[in-house]
Amino acid sequence: EQDPILSSAIATSAKIDQENRIIELRAEFNYIVPKEVLYEIEAGVCGAYDLRFCKILPHYPAVLFSYEYIPQILIETERVGVVAKGFFGNYTYTLDEGVLTIKIPFSANGIGLLENANTPTIIENIIYSEFSVRLKVKIEQNGSLDLDRMSDDYNERMRYFDKQISAASKRYGEYVDSGVSNTKEVADETEKLPRISSVYEETTIQNGGDGIISIGSCKFDISAPEYVIGVPFEIAPMLISEIKRPAKNIIIVGEVFAFTSEANRTGDKFNITFGVFDGSASIFVKRYSLDADSAKEIGGAIKNGMVIAIRGYTKEERNDPEELFMNYSDVAVISKKKRKDNAPKKRVELHLHTNMSTMDAIIPPDVAVKTAQAWGHPAVAITDHGNVQGFPEAMLASDKCGMKVIYGMEAYFVNDTASAVYGKYEGDFTDEFVVFDIETTGLSPKTCKITEIGAVKVKNGEVIEVYNTFVNPEIPIPEDIIELTSITNEMVADARKIDEVLPEFLSFVGDRLLIAHNANFDISFIRAATKELDIPFENAYLDTVGLSRFLNKDLKSHKLDILAKHYKLGDFNHHRACDDAEVLARIFFKMAEQLSASDIKNFKELDHELSASADPLTLRPYHQIILVKNATGLKNLYRLISSSYLSYYRRQPRIPKTELEKYREGLIIGSACEAGELFMAVLEGKPEREIEEIVSFYDYLEIQPICNNRFLVAEGRVADDEGLRDLNRRIVELGEKYNKPVVATCDAHFLNKEDEMYRKILLAGMKFKDYDRDIHLYFRTTEEMLEEFSYLGEEKAYEVVVENTNLINDMIGEVRPIPKGSYTPHMDGAEEELQEKCWTRARAMYGDPVPEIVAKRLDKELTSIIKNGFAVLYMIAQRLVWYSESQGYLVGSRG
Repeated sequence: EQDPILSSAIATSAKIDQENRIIELRAEFNYIVPKEVLYEIEAGVCGAYDLRFCKILPHYPAVLFSYEYIPQILIETERVGVVAKGFFGNYTYTLDEGVLTIKIPFSANGIGLLENANTPTIIENIIYSEFSVRLKVKIEQNGSLDLDRMSDDYNERMRYFDKQISAASKRYGEYVDSGVSNTKEVADETEKLPRISSVYEETTIQNGGDGIISIGSCKFDISAPEYVIGVPFEIAPMLISEIKRPAKNIIIVGEVFAFTSEANRTGDKFNITFGVFDGSASIFVKRYSLDADSAKEIGGAIKNGMVIAIRGYTKEERNDPEELFMNYSDVAVISKKKRKDNAPKKRVELHLHTNMSTMDAIIPPDVAVKTAQAWGHPAVAITDHGNVQGFPEAMLASDKCGMKVIYGMEAYFVNDTASAVYGKYEGDFTDEFVVFDIETTGLSPKTCKITEIGAVKVKNGEVIEVYNTFVNPEIPIPEDIIELTSITNEMVADARKIDEVLPEFLSFVGDRLLIAHNANFDISFIRAATKELDIPFENAYLDTVGLSRFLNKDLKSHKLDILAKHYKLGDFNHHRACDDAEVLARIFFKMAEQLSASDIKNFKELDHELSASADPLTLRPYHQIILVKNATGLKNLYRLISSSYLSYYRRQPRIPKTELEKYREGLIIGSACEAGELFMAVLEGKPEREIEEIVSFYDYLEIQPICNNRFLVAEGRVADDEGLRDLNRRIVELGEKYNKPVVATCDAHFLNKEDEMYRKILLAGMKFKDYDRDIHLYFRTTEEMLEEFSYLGEEKAYEVVVENTNLINDMIGEVRPIPKGSYTPHMDGAEEELQEKCWTRARAMYGDPVPEIVAKRLDKELTSIIKNGFAVLYMIAQRLVWYSESQGYLVGSRG
């Protein structure tokens, strides 16, 4: 039912965000498509391609716009308008002389709220977007409706809508008019979120002995309290999260924050307020109407960041009985046990993000430096995403505490030297090839299986032999895959298993070049199966996606069905291996014709042309760590960053491999995280020759705690935690085989484990679906990292955690991103010329000799100017004036 609609549309533009899996498509239709149908199509596209969001923006001929279509416009308005949903449940409208007037049964407050949210403009824009028709939209109150005679059902809807008005008014800073009769009713009925005592899981107070107690993420030392207010008391605290009602003799412990001391209206008394967080929950402590001396005493005894124990009582807030605050009688200063690094030899963190990694990390640069110093680490690296904005603050902290900072960045790297041909193949386009496609139970070659193999043997533009078979995957096919491929469990139940099919298929292939669309996917499954069956597989292969990007630069999409349509090859049964392979063979024939027409005669020439024309803006970006070794490296890093933003920016600032090789001097290149080129190659099971080529480019290889990559298990791409450890073991093996140091890093995004809550808030604000997933990207001590990598064995864990991180640090000299001192420009004779002109002018004004008072002042001014290097600015200004006047420009008095 939907296929004819999509087939009749002509796509005019598309916006695609691959990283966030979002697509927005503009399409021309020659007839009206109801909104409900468009929305169903969008949902179907999201489901079929696993998208987070899909939006189809239709455009129709202006002659199709009509009075009857207005309800469809309002359906879209309720969908996209910030304040619109529920307002157009009962309305009337008129369309007269280019003005659309919509009347709704709401008070002036509801109309005003729609106006403040620009809802009329939104409706105007929707009409123009869909029909290129300009209308003026007005929203007015419908005074003709007799609300007293409406049904009970409608009155109920009105109360619901008024709740929405009240809630939306608060969001927009508006207030409902106090004269409205149902204001109190709305306020009473507005749903109030329940008060929770803690955002963390339920916690208890644990006694660790020796005066150490643990609450949630915090450890407090109450063994030696210093009583600063009131009288001594026994510190036997309760959890702040358990304080539910007013009570006396309450004792709590925690860290002070948000301390304020404010004078009252008359100015003779002071109110003290501060918060206390105990690792699980917080409470405000308040004292009112204190005299100046008492307030000063408290301000001297209690400060932000201090850890205290308090005895007092809790009271209800005057305007909110559910909210409690505490009034103290006695206060003691205690201490908080912070994490320490007690290892004899400390590690070096080579991958750390500060709060300059936009909306992703929360460690201030100076805190990262001070923490590393407190733990006794030799150095710490600053490696923010795509920028070096954390350098100045880290440098200033380094100056103060004497801590070595390794300056670097996590880059978005693109390999613009890659080809569409993988492996060595230099034959002609008329050779014999095998074009193939597979269908699978899912996306991961590690956890999913092949269900169908389709292949055709071609030579000189003709199909000479066909191979096609189902494969019993020995696991159930998921429903979404059945819907996509139309291959059911019953269809493969009696098929042969992969151990029978694969040798037969490889015999059909022989040593020929393989051709596939998005070939890395198909090849990864073949490679995984051959590895499991211990069958050699070294065939070179061609990816027609990359070839199409080279040949068809005007196409915005290079999917198989899009290419079939582009080459006018007719319809085919997409997502069935047999049909996909045959149509891909015909697509390749067309591509070979294009290559010949461009005087590209063989694969060797094709490889050369592909490398020469690679567009970094269309290539897949990988993460990569770049560390600065010396002043030359710092300059080269700055060069690379500038070009990444100015010449290669597309969603991220990209650094092409060719540019990196040009400016690699003074830089150390690391393979980065799971989004790095090496990790992805290992995960996808690429052949050893490709992995060897990747490894050879890097100065060191990187592994990280398995919690960093646990999302791969959730996505089904890795079976379990042991599978994640195996990936790290594989990278360690590659380091040993190719003599590359392997380092263990945290990829730290926050300082302590409990700080992950704040990062979750950032991710939730950006609408990430998995924002609440625990990743534990916190800055770890040497002991914590040794424990994390203990599965490598004690000796190897020590090597990757301690020895090799210090090895990289030892390669790096002292680097300062901003040199000390001032560096004013120099111009010979500037100081002398300035003095001569000033004294000449003074003599002309005051006579010769110049009066003593004038001479002293002029000498003082000239000394300050010349000493601080500003004489040259006078010379530059003079030359600018001279040049401007010589060119006929008028120079203002402010120059």
